[in-house]
Amino acid sequence: MKCVTVILYTVFSIQCCCCRQEQSGDHCFSYAVFPAHLKELRTSYRKIRTYFQKKDDNFQITLLRGRLHHGFKGREGCQFLKEMLNFYLRDVIPAAKTQQKIINIETSKIGNILSELKENVQNCHRFFNCDLCNCRPSPYIENIYKTYEKLQGKGVYKAIGELNIFFDWLQRYIMMKMN
Repeated sequence: MKCVTVILYTVFSIQCCCCRQEQSGDHCFSYAVFPAHLKELRTSYRKIRTYFQKKDDNFQITLLRGRLHHGFKGREGCQFLKEMLNFYLRDVIPAAKTQQKIINIETSKIGNILSELKENVQNCHRFFNCDLCNCRPSPYIENIYKTYEKLQGKGVYKAIGELNIFFDWLQRYIMMKMN
């Protein structure tokens, strides 16, 4: 039993850190595709925004505060991007299922695009400067999780309702990397 626990912990640690030495050629991240993906994200978001924002009745609390955009700066930016993508892909998108088919379709589209972006980040370590191996979550993501959990089941409404803020951060981060 101890052996299985050690193996699982080792696998988790390796996966968590994303310390694989993958090749990243000049074409690992498509500059041309990103604006199209961002446009698709924003289009799908506009279709679901009202539904989720109407269900969010706690206006005093925000998940994605403006000052958190500093998490994307510096060498920790890639880690923060990975954490945000994991947050949305593992916690938010699966919890955003509704009785309305169109909402589910658009939410799934957002999840698919974010998943593709996550794959790009994992495959493009040099472009995103992802050579850091830090398994401790950033204080930015810890605050987001604390607030999300504090809101309990309504956290998903807040997280989806604030996706536009994440998209803005994402756009700034990618543009910074492209320069």
